[in-house]
Amino acid sequence: MKKNYGFQRRRGLDALSTPTQAQFFQNAETWMTGQFTGAGEAITLSFNVLRGLFILYLGISLVRVIQAGRQDEDWVNLARTPMIILIAVTMGDILANLIIGGGGG
Repeated sequence: MKKNYGFQRRRGLDALSTPTQAQFFQNAETWMTGQFTGAGEAITLSFNVLRGLFILYLGISLVRVIQAGRQDEDWVNLARTPMIILIAVTMGDILANLIIGGGGG
């Protein structure tokens, strides 16, 4: 009996490509805003600052890795730490979505 893995892959890709998943920790922000109604703007500001710092760190790291590659230096060691942080943040987002159940307050 042949299993239909294509449907499962498409369903998984659809879940990952929805607009609400475009930002890291969007569901966690929505959940926290719903739980702490008096601090809505502070929560939004905090999450946006964290996202901005994360993007800046990845951008600066990418520039450093490219420069090291162009100068024939060891760029792999420079790229390792940002990749570990990227994977850790992604896993944290996935775990937060599992814990809060998709957000919504």
